[in-house]
Amino acid sequence: MDVSAVILSFNRLGALERTLREVVSQRWAQRGEVIVVDNASTDGSPAMVREKFPGVRLIELPENRAIAGFNVGAREARAECLFILDDDSYPEEAGVEAALAHLRGNPACGGVMLHRRHPGTRRAEWPFDQPEISGTQHRWPDMGCANLVRREAWQRVGGYEEGFFLYRNDTDLALKLLGAGYDVVFNPAWQAWHDSIVATHKTDRWLELSTRNWVWMARRHGRRGVGLLVSLLGWLHAHRLAGSRGSGHHAVLRGVWSGVTKRCPALPEGVRPDGSELWRLMRLKMRWR
Repeated sequence: MDVSAVILSFNRLGALERTLREVVSQRWAQRGEVIVVDNASTDGSPAMVREKFPGVRLIELPENRAIAGFNVGAREARAECLFILDDDSYPEEAGVEAALAHLRGNPACGGVMLHRRHPGTRRAEWPFDQPEISGTQHRWPDMGCANLVRREAWQRVGGYEEGFFLYRNDTDLALKLLGAGYDVVFNPAWQAWHDSIVATHKTDRWLELSTRNWVWMARRHGRRGVGLLVSLLGWLHAHRLAGSRGSGHHAVLRGVWSGVTKRCPALPEGVRPDGSELWRLMRLKMRWR
């Protein structure tokens, strides 16, 4: 078994059905297993999975545990590689096969981020299509909605940080893997399609939680003043994303306050960042945002 796909679901029946139809039709999934972890959806998603995708393993949680559901699914996975996938995302088959081949041939590689694009507009969520970003990029400080992760590496760094609840947990995972000595790679030719409204419209909830988690991430991975500088730059960028909405700016301020005053989740033992990967992430964002 090459890979265990772990898909987290919450009240997005239509998106989940499309994702599953795409996933189960691909050869890598047919060689492996597909797991759906449902966060107590009320829209009939679990019943749809049971009826239309009987070959998919369904785990129904009694309450919405947000990203902790990915950790639940990963503990049930049987393959040596995890494919961590949002319920509104699905990959191109060739990209998954290429990423799996890279993981097989490079034991030091802990994870791969697929290049996420919108299926309608074909636009990248980050403007990654730059002349200098071609081929396989190493020590990549980011992950997103579609990530392949070596299960041993996932377990070593503790998977997603459940204290984040939502947002920034994927980027934090990339930084944890790098801080534990693994490589994380990105190749713009290895793609996944992501149909998410949050990619283009930042809700107040997103602004608050993502800002808090950005500050926590900076505190976790920054060293020698890098964390403070990255926190400040992220704070300013969050206000830019809020646009003209007063409620959005208040949400950013609440997020900053929580990130500064509340206890930051501790890094797992063995994850020792030096601040350089966090700073590289910030330089990428400053350059292309």
